[in-house]
Formats: sequence, structure tokens, C-alpha cells
Amino acid sequence: MTIRHRVGLAAAVAGSAIAGVVLPSVAHAADQSVIYVNNTMHRQFCSDAAGSGTQDRPFCTIQAAVDIAQPGQTIQVQDREGNSYPEMATVKRSGLPGKPITIKSNMPDGTPQTVIGTHTWDAGTLPSPHALVLSGVHDIVVSGFQFEAPQESVLVQDSERIVLNHNTVLGGNPGFNGIPSYPNPTPALRITGKTADTTVSRSKVISGGTVGIAVDAGVTGTIVTTNLLVNSRTGGLAVTDAPGTVVASNTFHQNCGTDILLSGSSSGATVVNNVITKVPKGYDCANDALTSATDLSVSADSIAGTTVDYNSIVPAAGGLSYQWGATSYAAPADFRATGQGAHDNAVDPKIPQDTVDYKPQAVEGVTDAADAAAPGMLDTDFYDNPRTDTPQVANTGTGPGYYDRGAVEIQDGTVIWVWATAPTTPGHPLTAQLRLQYQPGWAPEGAKLDFGDGSATVNVAQGSSQVDHEYPGPGTYTATATATTKSSLVHTYRSTLTIAPVGPISLNPQASNPYEPTAQVFFQGNITSPWPVARYTVNFGDGTAPLVTEGPNPPASLSHDYGVGGTYTITETILDNHGRTSTATLRTSVAGPQTGVPVAGSLGPTADVALFDKGLWYVNRYHDHVTNRVVTTGSFGDPGDIPFFGGWENTCRCQLGIYRPSTATFALQLQNGSAVTVPFGEPGDIPAVGAWDHNGHDQLAIYRPSTRTLAVRHDNASVTTMTFGDAGDLPIVGDWDGVHHAQFGLFRPGHNPGESNTFILRHDDGSISTATYGATGDLPVVGDWQGAGRTTYGIFRPSTHVFALNNSYTGRPDSIFALYA
Repeated sequence: MTIRHRVGLAAAVAGSAIAGVVLPSVAHAADQSVIYVNNTMHRQFCSDAAGSGTQDRPFCTIQAAVDIAQPGQTIQVQDREGNSYPEMATVKRSGLPGKPITIKSNMPDGTPQTVIGTHTWDAGTLPSPHALVLSGVHDIVVSGFQFEAPQESVLVQDSERIVLNHNTVLGGNPGFNGIPSYPNPTPALRITGKTADTTVSRSKVISGGTVGIAVDAGVTGTIVTTNLLVNSRTGGLAVTDAPGTVVASNTFHQNCGTDILLSGSSSGATVVNNVITKVPKGYDCANDALTSATDLSVSADSIAGTTVDYNSIVPAAGGLSYQWGATSYAAPADFRATGQGAHDNAVDPKIPQDTVDYKPQAVEGVTDAADAAAPGMLDTDFYDNPRTDTPQVANTGTGPGYYDRGAVEIQDGTVIWVWATAPTTPGHPLTAQLRLQYQPGWAPEGAKLDFGDGSATVNVAQGSSQVDHEYPGPGTYTATATATTKSSLVHTYRSTLTIAPVGPISLNPQASNPYEPTAQVFFQGNITSPWPVARYTVNFGDGTAPLVTEGPNPPASLSHDYGVGGTYTITETILDNHGRTSTATLRTSVAGPQTGVPVAGSLGPTADVALFDKGLWYVNRYHDHVTNRVVTTGSFGDPGDIPFFGGWENTCRCQLGIYRPSTATFALQLQNGSAVTVPFGEPGDIPAVGAWDHNGHDQLAIYRPSTRTLAVRHDNASVTTMTFGDAGDLPIVGDWDGVHHAQFGLFRPGHNPGESNTFILRHDDGSISTATYGATGDLPVVGDWQGAGRTTYGIFRPSTHVFALNNSYTGRPDSIFALYA
């Protein structure tokens, strides 16, 4: 929109183009710095000291910020629902054309504005006369405040290119509740001195003293556009000896005295598209003469070059609409004799008397009846609503033909909004709920919802509705609801939401019935899964087929009868409906027929295997690995203990030892038949004894399955740790490389019937080698079966009592034999 005006402007009103000049936006650009002011928190969080003004350490006062502002910077005044800054801010620094200093509130439109200044006071306390003073400065934009002071709340003097947009200005009251302060009443907003090119737009102005806005002698190029000038004591706008003033698209409502006064020599003015309604008789004016004062008065010396047109003027009963030089005119029809006001009328816009929003009704002559091409016209109204074509009223304006007169544009009544909330429904971590409201207005074309993620839009039903939408992944999205009319009017509402990353799938298996023939595994309460679980699988670790339950609801528990008593690794796996899995293991001991716990040691030149059963050790000591050739070495340990051979007092691995998981205690048998106990580890750990210190005998160690950590206790009582392995792995210790000290490894059991086990061997250089041997349900043993000077592996199959010992490291056939306790 281009303003035709003989005085050029280089000012800005947010969202608008004025006077044919490209105008800076009120909102700061991304490359501009921001100075923060915030006294809404406790004062210890803000400071006016040098170095303040950051978001973390804001200034306490606006004055401190304007004192350091540079061209292009934005002063953002933080607020929370109408907070107050009781000060008089005097701006002394200037911006540059195209790089103004912007002073703005962070409060969004439609919420209480940030208050600056003091409008009320106590006896004996003299408040500052003004809330904002701009003196001798240029290129300043001020937006989003409510200014309150006993004199001129806003005073602009000797300044250039000032923009006051979206503000409320209350002032001019010299006293309060009978307490006088200042001797003379004043306007609420005064523009004075040699000020040029000031724009006052989209602001509400009320003076308890005189007029709402005064434009004084010597001022040039002022634009007063799209404002509400209401309820002032002696008039709305007084322009004195200030040529080139534009008064466009304002609403003057219930002011005492003359609403628009051009006095002295204020030639070259433009007065267009305004709505003027007078106060009724008996209204709170100083006298009835003010009630019936002339609505628009232009002095003789202000007539030259002045244009008056497209105004709707409703005088008070018995009042006059116009004063043109020395001649008064009662009605617009009479005024046309001057050659002015060809499109003026006396149509009542029907603004409610007790209005708070000053919205007119749709009436021909006011609605769609403005000169859209006139100087000072903005593309949006007082509330930043778009210009709309009201279908039930004929278009009688110019340009597009459907701009309304006054500050408030009638809207079509369409209501459209969307409120998006982050996912809360269990099992649907990416599904947001979007609540909508759609009430169509004139000639609706329909409404659509864009989810903001690139997916197809959907239609919005009339009334209240809710749409559930699954977003593609975590992130911040903006949902947009748009309603259109057949006249291409578009109403848009946006709501932003953040989708959090989907949490992990996990389970914490639990089992009961230790040392009973049946194990029971519990599901409910032990599973965390943002997505619904599609399948539950339990492998009981004895070679039987896993139990599979299809989701989403698992059984409370599963029971399993073991054919052979012992300690088993139960593996649980869950699969969610998005293909993610989680696996966890636990070990449980059950009663039943005993095959014994396999163990290997060196009672002679080669490694021997044995079975540990109820504290008795059954050892194959003939080194030929022939079926059932065993001797009993005595009793050491209790059921549930984990057996091992080791060398506590010499280099042979021929001494008995057990680890009691329930108490995390080692018990070691000595050569003289006595035993020592050593607490080490935590309940649930597994022993990993070996020659860790390279000093001719073994040291204690444990492997903690919950954290996959090996912890070695050295002879000096220090402990070293290493993390290695996956859930369900079992530790093995041997001398894989023939280096005469312990090396660590893992046995990874197969989980499904027929699946091979994997031996994972870690070497001194950190490299890893693997080998598969045996099948699901086997238990590991390691030893030097052929006396070759290094350790290899084997398995024990509890279901058949069979040991299988791998001899490939010497090129010989494997040793396979049964052994019974």
C-alpha cells in the first residue's frame, strides 16, 4: 500500500507499508542483537550495572537499556500479564534509516500490555510527569506498551522518524482522587518542537486532561492512522501550525469537545476514512458545550491544500459536524458546498456505548466504504486483522473497494483455531492430539488442517473436533488450521508442539520358585515399551523350545518345569510393533534330578572335568576321558554354590573352591584340609578365578552379568575392572595363547533350539577370536585337555550327561563321553 503524501517517510509500522517507503519491521531481524529488560522476577536476577542486558542477566529498568542501545538493536521488555515499570524512560540515542532502535514488549497481541510510568500516586509524592520521552532522536520504533503518567504520558520533541505502534496512552490528568500534583491538564500524547515524520498507529489514546493527541507548531509530516481516540476530556486530536498532517482511518468515540481540530496554519492536511461519534448529553464532560462541540474544525489558514473525504461523522444532538474556516455546517450534505467531503456521510457505525473493543456493526456507508488508496491507509486494522469484503454490504469505497472506515475492520465472524498437545496416550508416543474449533462466517469455502510434517492436509469439521495424528519422529512441529471464504478471505491459526524422542524398550525379568522343580517368570509391571509390544519370547535355557506369546497383552506369568535340577539362564525378548527388540537374562536355580554342575581343573598333566553335586565333587581322574570313570574327591560346598578348581598355594589348578552367590563369598580349600573365606563381589556375581598377576598362583575375580564387568582382586587387595560382553554371557578364564597367565573370555549360549553356542576369547593384544561349539542348553568348560600348554574349550550337555571336549588345537578328535554324579 502506498501513501500519497508530500512529506517523505522513513518510518515503520509492523506489518504495513506507509508512504511508499520500505519500512523496517517492529520485530528484530535475526542478525540484530537484543537487549533484555526484565523486572518481573526477584530484583536479584536483574541489574542496571554495566554488562547487564542479557537474557540471563537483564536490566531492571528500560532507562538502562535505552542508554546503551545502538542502531538496529531491539530492546525487549519482558513482562507477565500487565507488569509495571514505574519509571520515566528518556530516549537519548538514535537509530539509523532502515536500522531503527526498536523498543518492544514481549507480550503477545490480545494480552495486557506492559505498563510504563505512574498514573496514580499518593499525597506528598510527586510522580514523574511522563512515561516516555523521545527528545532530539531519530529512527525509533516503540510497540506494545501502556503508558501512564499525570501529564503527557508520551512526549515526542525535536525528533524524526518516530513510530508509535500498538500502544495504549493514558495521561493528561493533573491529579487523582482530589490530590493535585501538576497545575495544568495536558494531552495524553504530545508531538512538539521541530519533529518530523512521526507515525502514531494502531494505538488507543485517552486523556483525562485535554485532547488525546496534540501536534504542536513546527511539527511536520505527522501520520495519525488506525487509532482509537476515545473518552478524552476536551477532544480527540488537536493540530496547531503543523502542516502536512495525515489523519486517516481513526475511530473518534465519545470524546468531549472537537474530535479533529486543525488550527493556526496546518495546511496540506489529509482527513480521510475516519469515524466520529459524539458523547450523549449528560456524559461526563466539563459542560454541555463540550458535548455538542463541532466534530471536525479546520481553521481558515489550514484550508489550503487540505483534503477532507470519506469520513462518517455523527454529531451529538444539536451539534455541528464541521467548522470550515469561519463557516459552520450541520451535516455532511451541507459541507459539500465547500468542494470537500464528497463522500462524507452521517451514518452511525453503531458502536455500542459501553464498548471495550469499539467494533462497529455492518452498515452501508461505513462498511466497505473507505478510500483504500488514501494517504496513511494500512493493510490491517487496529487489531492487525486483514481488510475484508463484507458480502451483505455494497462496496462504495475506492481502490479495492472494501476497506471499512474507522480503526476497526468488520470481520466475517469466522472462528478457527487449533490446539496441539504432545502425546499422552500409552502405546502411541508419536501421536499428538489436535483439538479444533471451526465456526464458518460469510460464504465459507471450508477449513483444512496442516499438521506441519509434510503429510496430507485434512478437512476440518464445523464445531468442535479432535484429530489424532502420528508424527514421523521427534521434533518441533507447527500445526496450521486455515479457513477460507469464497471471497478468498483467509483465517489462519497456528499451534506449535514438540514431540519428544521415543524412549527405549526395556524389561526387567523376574522369576520365582528358586530350588523348586518349576520356575515362574513374571511379565506384568516389568516391561517398559513406548510402543505396544507385539511378541513376548521366553527361552528357559534348557534346550526346550522357547515360549512365544503374541501381544499386545502378555500373560501375568509363565511357568516352566525343568527336567533336570540346576542353575539356568532364562532369556526374555520382547518385540514392539515398530520392530524394536529388547533382551534380558536372569539366572535361576531349580530343584530336580541332578546331573551336577560341570567344572574343570588340573589334577594331573592334563585338565580334568568333574561334576559338582550337593557339595560332592565327582572327577574323571584317568585323563583318558572314558565314560563314567570317576572318583569322589570329597565334600566341599553346598547346593547352589558355583564350583571351580584353582591354585591358591601352588601353580597347579588342583585345589577346590566355591563361590556362594547368595552371600558373594569365596571359600577356598587349602592343602592342609582347612578352608578360608573371602567376601568379594555382590549377590548374583559369577566367579572368574585365574592367574591374573602372573606370579605362580591364582587370584580371585568375579564377573557381574548386570553390568558385564570383570573385577579382579589382586594380591595387594587392589581391584581392577573391565567391561566386556553382552546380556546372558557367562565368563570363562583360560590361557588361550600359552602365555602362562589368565586370559578372559565369554560363553554366549544359543537361545533357540539347535542354535550353536559361541566361545569369545580375548587375547593380550586386545584382539578377539570366536568359535562355535555345542548347542542350546549346553554349559561351558575350559582346559588343556591334551597337555599342549594352552587352554581350549568344551561343553557339558545336562540332558545327556555328556561332556564334549574340543581337541582340534592338537589335531586330535574331540573327546566325547558321559559322566554321572
